[in-house]
Order: sequence, then C-alpha cells, then structure tokens
Amino acid sequence: MSQIETHMTATGQRTRLGQALVLLLCACLAGLIGRLVYINTQLAPRLRAYSYPRQTSTILVPGSRGAVLDRRYRLLAGTTDQFAVYADPRLIADRGEAARAVAAKFGLSERDIREKLDRPTAPGYVVLCRTDENPRDKMAGLKLRGLGVQREPVRVYPMGNLAAHVLGYVGIDGKGLEGVELGFDARLASTPGRRTVFCDVRRNPVFSEPDSYVPPKNGTHVVLTIDANIQEKLEEQVAERVKFHEAASGLGLVMDPKTGEILALANYPTFDPAKAGDAPPPTRRNRVLTDPVEPGSVFKPYVMSAVLTHHTAKRTEVIDCRGGVLMIGKRILHDSHPHGALTVDQVLAQSSNIGMALLGMRLGNAKIYNMLHDLGFGERTGIDLGGEDKGLMLPLKRWTLGSTASVPMGQEIAVTPMQLATAFCSLVNGGRLLRPHVVAAVVDDQGEILEDHSAVEQRRQSLDPDVARQMAEMLAMVVTEGTGRQCKLENWQVMGKTGTAQIPRIGQGRRGYEPNAYVGSFIAAAPASDPVVVVLMMVRHPRKNGYYGAQVALPGVKEVLRFTLNYLNVPHDAPASGPLQQLAGEARN
Repeated sequence: MSQIETHMTATGQRTRLGQALVLLLCACLAGLIGRLVYINTQLAPRLRAYSYPRQTSTILVPGSRGAVLDRRYRLLAGTTDQFAVYADPRLIADRGEAARAVAAKFGLSERDIREKLDRPTAPGYVVLCRTDENPRDKMAGLKLRGLGVQREPVRVYPMGNLAAHVLGYVGIDGKGLEGVELGFDARLASTPGRRTVFCDVRRNPVFSEPDSYVPPKNGTHVVLTIDANIQEKLEEQVAERVKFHEAASGLGLVMDPKTGEILALANYPTFDPAKAGDAPPPTRRNRVLTDPVEPGSVFKPYVMSAVLTHHTAKRTEVIDCRGGVLMIGKRILHDSHPHGALTVDQVLAQSSNIGMALLGMRLGNAKIYNMLHDLGFGERTGIDLGGEDKGLMLPLKRWTLGSTASVPMGQEIAVTPMQLATAFCSLVNGGRLLRPHVVAAVVDDQGEILEDHSAVEQRRQSLDPDVARQMAEMLAMVVTEGTGRQCKLENWQVMGKTGTAQIPRIGQGRRGYEPNAYVGSFIAAAPASDPVVVVLMMVRHPRKNGYYGAQVALPGVKEVLRFTLNYLNVPHDAPASGPLQQLAGEARN
C-alpha cells in the first residue's frame, strides 16, 4: 500500500472515531438533559416536599389577649410584652464565659446563669432571664453563639388584687382558669399568627420566606358591670371588718336591684391574680358564689313575704312572743332578748325568732317551700361566673314539723350570698327575680360593641308587686325602729335586715353547731323611695369586738352605702315618718 493510501486510511479512521465520540457525547448530553427534565418535572415536587420541612421552620407569632375593663372602661386586666433571653447550651463553647457575660449585661447572678446552662429545662433550650425592655442591643454586644430573644405576652393586672375573684387569672399557657378570664376565655383569647423561615444546618433562622407572614388576631375586650371605685370601697370595708373582729373571712356584694348588675364583689382574704399560683387555694375561692351558709335572721324577710302573700296574718296583728321562749317538741327556741306582744311589723323589725316560728307554723311547710323556690333558693342564680353552688334546700317531702319553725329563723337551709342578694332585690324592685351578671359587653379595639350583655333578664315574677311594696315598708322599719337602726343615713332612707347565724358542725356523724362560732351579716337597699343599690356583707367567725350582724357587718354596709349613693349622685329622699318605737337593749340580731 502506498504511503498516500495509508495516510487516507488513518485519517478516515480518526474521522469515524471522532464521529463516534461526538455521537456518544450527544447521547450522554441527551440522557443528561432528559434526566434533568425528569428530575425537574417528576422528582422535583417530591424532593421539595421532602426537603422543605428540613430547611424551614414555622414560627408562631403570638397575639395579644383582650383586656378586661370596668364599667367606665378602666383597665383591670391587660397584656404587655416581656422578653425572654434564652440559650441553646449545646452551641455554647465556654459556658463559664457565657454566664459571666450575660450576668454582667443584665445584672444577674453568674452562678444562677451557669446553673441554668448546665441544667436546661428542655434539650437545647433554657430561659436565662426575662426583661420588660427589648434586650437586642445588649445581646448584640455579647457576640455569643447560642443566645436568642423571644417576645412573650404577659398578663398584667394594673390595679393589683382589685376584683380578683371576679377577674380570675390565667395559667402559664395564657388560658383563663377562673372568673371572667375563664368564662370569657374564647372572647379574650388571641389567634396566633405565623411566618416561615429558612434555617441553616443547625436550625438557626436565616431569613424569612417571602409572603409567608400571617399576622396574629388579637382577642376582643370584655367590659364589666363592676365599678372600680365602688369595688375599692367594698374591699376596703370587708377587710377592715375582718381585721377589726379578728374574723376568719368576710365577703361583700353591691348590686343594682333594677338591672341585676353587680357593681362590686369582694372576698377577704384575697389574692394577687398575677401571682395566683402562690396564693393558698382557699383565698382564691369566690365564696359569694361557692359557699352556702345557714343564713340566720337575715333570711326572715323571705318567709315574711309568704305571710303577706297568703294573708296568714295582717301586719298590724299582735303576736305573743311568749317572753322569748318557745318549746316545739323537745326543742326549745329562744330570742336573743325577750319579747312579749309584737305586731307582725315589729316581729321583723326586732327580729324575733319566736314570732317568726309562730308565723311559720301558721303557713305550713308547703307554702314556705313554694315561696322560697319562687325567690330562687335551691337553684343557681345564673350569674355569668363559673363555680356557682345552688345551695341546699331539702325536698319538701323531707321537711318536718320542726322545719316550719327552723326555716323561718334561717336554719335548716343553706344559701349562697349571691342567692340572698338576688332574692332581696325582688323584695325592693316590685317582685322581679333577675339574673345577676358581671359582664356588660364585649367590644373590639375601637370600642364597637360586638356583644351586648346589658339587657335585663327577668327569671320570673317572684312576688306580687303589692307584697313587694309592703315588704319594702317593713324593711325600712328595721332601720328606723329595729335592729338595723345604726344604719340610718343623713340624706337617704335605708331598708335592711340584720342576721346572726350559728355555724353548723361539718363532718360525718357531727350534728348541731360549733360553739361560739357565728356568721354576722347585714343586707340593705337605698334609697327606700327608689332603690338603686343593694349591699350585702357577711363576716365569718368573728373572735373579737362582738359577733352580732349589727356589730360586725352593719358598719361596713353603712359606709359602702354612703359612699355609693354619693358617688352615683343619687337624689336625697325624705326621712322616714311615723313614731319610732322604743326598743329595749341594744340591737343584737
């Protein structure tokens, strides 16, 4: 073969090899392109779905819990921001250095910070401190890995423990646990927002995903019927009476008899709702609703209304009170001081146990039971606060002959203070039994009413209006001529009733009453011509300076009445007319 032919053959082979390589490269490129197309069209959605949760994190953005306001829109409970400085101890190389730096910046104990870093509350997370001001500037100067700042909404009560048993409190999760905070939690609670952030390999947020932010929705606000000024006065007086008499506890209630609005509600001892977890459980009990008591003589007006309803006796009829002693079977009843002949009006004014027992026996069990049921005893009042007890009124079939004498004296029955006050409103408002309430409205940030709770809700007509009118006259006589005469006010005529009840023994097999243990009470309404306020106060187990209702509770009610009537600018009414009866001895019941 010639040299030329050999050269041409080699050149052809190289050409064919080049072509083969080009074809191979094209095939590989086509395969690669096909693979890329397949990955992008078929695998990409699945790969993104797989990797997205591992690359991103959803951060919840807390909203603000709604406020609780008094009837004049003064803040009783609100939410403020607090900032938590937290650490991931796993990312901190030198914990001693970190503890020294953080302690110096925030004025804390280095030892405490180090202990927190060494004993985190959760893997990779421990709160080192909390502050009211945003600490980001201080944090920037530390230049330490593993530290962060988190905003936390915190529930605050700017008026301290004012109206604590109405407001209730929230748990560490911000949810309501008692009172209005619990009952209206769904309205107060916020809906958290959220945003998505991309994270590095250590799950530290790097940047936010565009358009991922959903803003939080703040809670709505609850407006109460409570007036902070009246509430403060009531709490002051309840605490003063408990301390002066060295009593176990006390409570009070101020109510509008025409609407059922609760203007003030107090228990003592009380607690700080911002630190509810530190308070002994008994101090958190709203005893106005939860603790039924044998009421004693403060209960007599309700049975007297049955006397008038059934025309069992005329008000001018004279009742022989037998010198203050009456035997029924083997039981001997006593008056606190002896009485002879009293009119029916005077039986109530002087709070004669014997007179009420005799009238009760005329009525009989069925009429007494039905009247008390009509006045709401034995059932819950329906107030918009949780934990209400319905008291204890035995079924009629379990009443005995002795019941006709015991119940008119306020024994053999247990009622809550809320029931007493609600029924008393019926006696002075024309006989209407109303549902009490503490919430007036639910409003938004602009004050627009979303829910109106101010409507007067009448449960039933419990008394004939004429009977209610007569009862109001008789209750005014208690103050002008009877056991409540120390409650006379300079410019307003007051209606009221005193009560002193023995405290029953509690426990299996225990009967009778605790020795030297009493509940002194007084309930009143004013002005008598057109009542706008009812005030109840009870002092449990006073140990000093007397124990009768006129001694331990009446002075506090008088001060609350005087303050409230002046505060509300209630017009003066005419003083009571007619002869005043001369009563022997001091008012003791």
